[in-house]
Amino acid sequence: MAAMTLELVLFDVDDTLCDYAGARALRLRRAFATALATGGRLEQINIDTLVAESIAIHPHGTDHFPDLLTRYGVESPDAIADARQWYQTNRFLGLALFNDALDILRFARAGGRAVGLITNGPTDVQREKLDLLGLRAHVDFALISEELGIAKPDPAIFREGLRLARVSAEHALFVGDSPEFDIAGARASGIRSVWVNRTGGDWSHPDPPPDHEVTDLASLRALLSDLSR
Repeated sequence: MAAMTLELVLFDVDDTLCDYAGARALRLRRAFATALATGGRLEQINIDTLVAESIAIHPHGTDHFPDLLTRYGVESPDAIADARQWYQTNRFLGLALFNDALDILRFARAGGRAVGLITNGPTDVQREKLDLLGLRAHVDFALISEELGIAKPDPAIFREGLRLARVSAEHALFVGDSPEFDIAGARASGIRSVWVNRTGGDWSHPDPPPDHEVTDLASLRALLSDLSR
């Protein structure tokens, strides 16, 4: 493994440091269950199928709820509106850091390395999330796409991280779960990438694979040590 002087480690947030997907599925189940119960359809519908279909249509929004729930037999506009409002109001329900997140942030920051976050999303939501999860104390800076007007995979947001840390790309590493946004963006900016592949699936994205791959953040400790020798 080629040696490098590792001076900066950048992390994605959602589904890299925290279980956004798990929390989202929980929120969708609860929102949809209430709407289905109102229409007397709860016992007739596989709610996991409904959740999967919702995520496939739009992984974050609720504009599709009316059409989707109507197709599943929910006829009450009030029940649909309530489901949308509940989902939006309880946006952080069940959201938590992965068990290995804080430990790897501390380890990454050891030895004088800088640590930063790069995350896509609305400024108010992502900043509230960082506060809720207690991440600010463990990083040197956090870049949020809406705040900057730049979103991953645009290499400009990665270069802003390099600028803030005063580090060149060859001395940085980006850790993320998304082939499309994290790995592609890191590659475009000249930063080595680590794909967090928690499911252990094969790389199927059309772009070239990442420089490194781990199945959890705990495994990143050995990789960071190896890269810094």
